[in-house]
Amino acid sequence: MERVATIATAISLAVVIITLSVVIGFKHDLHQLISGAVSDIVITAPQSRGVVSSVGIEPTQHIANILTDNRIAHYSPFVTKEGVLKSNDNIVGVLLKGVDTLYDRSFYEQRIIEGHFPRLGEEPRTKDLLLSERVAHGMDVEVGDRIEMLFIDHKGTVLRDRFELSGIYHTGVDFLDATYAFTDLRNVARLYGNSSVTGYELWLAEGCNKLDFQEDINIALFDLYYEDYTEAEAFTIEEMFTDVFGWLATHDVTATAVIVIMLIVALLNMATALLIIVLERERMIGQLRAMGMRRIAVIEVFLFRALFIILRGVVWGTVVGVALAAVQHIWRIVPLPSEGYMLDAVPASMCWGWWLAAIVGGIVATLLFMLLPAAVTARVSPADTMRYE
Repeated sequence: MERVATIATAISLAVVIITLSVVIGFKHDLHQLISGAVSDIVITAPQSRGVVSSVGIEPTQHIANILTDNRIAHYSPFVTKEGVLKSNDNIVGVLLKGVDTLYDRSFYEQRIIEGHFPRLGEEPRTKDLLLSERVAHGMDVEVGDRIEMLFIDHKGTVLRDRFELSGIYHTGVDFLDATYAFTDLRNVARLYGNSSVTGYELWLAEGCNKLDFQEDINIALFDLYYEDYTEAEAFTIEEMFTDVFGWLATHDVTATAVIVIMLIVALLNMATALLIIVLERERMIGQLRAMGMRRIAVIEVFLFRALFIILRGVVWGTVVGVALAAVQHIWRIVPLPSEGYMLDAVPASMCWGWWLAAIVGGIVATLLFMLLPAAVTARVSPADTMRYE
């Protein structure tokens, strides 16, 4: 029974450690990927949040003044337009995103598997295009090929343009790879025929509180509306991608359920093992009580025995759980279908603080639960156990 209790405790703790590692890893990896691809804060027209809208922001001096806030590490304007890539045999819809030389392209440059990022701001204007590996394969095109794109303007007129594929990237995040294509900002702006931009991406300085900054910027933008009727609002990446972060929030519920179930399994196994040990040692308990040992001292004996079993299970569970999490963290040997999970491998975070809290909390909760079977020893009567000696 002691071995059963030890194994049950070890398995339960290992599952808790792995669950915490995966859930926190999902949040960390996806947040890093999305913030690297999109930015911490996006200033755009309220009509354009999460959708493609023809409503833009005129780059006025008032906007420029707002963007001088020292909490902004850097910013970049962008213009987006829905379009359709067309070849003789294939058609794929994408969101064409135009950026300029201010854009922090390090995220995508690190994930380019062929070619290079589009040349920006050159004269004459280049027609370079960056596509994801998924879209490029769907279109059956390679770096250097020319691609035709179709657009619809606000009057319903079909617009055509031709680009040259300069590079192919792969992030592993399905909705990014299936959506974004990049080019020079001027290539997209000319489709609208005005000087407005879809918005500004803001990367914040290290240590800046994102929510406080968002509140301050929105106050400034609200005042700006009364000055020149500019409609703009600052959104966090969580607000821009509510579906993604809402999906992540459901993992908290799943993780909580798994942790609670594993804790209940460990508690019941430990309680059963200790109860059987108490019943097997009933005669010994009676003898100790008859020799004058206090009830609290007898309870302490069995609690120390329970603590020994718990600690042995905790050690094995910690070793196994941390080892499995470390293997996945380093080598990413367990893959994931990116179509359903947005990542191509199961993430595993080395979250030592959460693991320590789980280990300490599990020990304390299990030991407190052990008071119930240990209390049975206090009800053992010396006279009953020694009556038939």
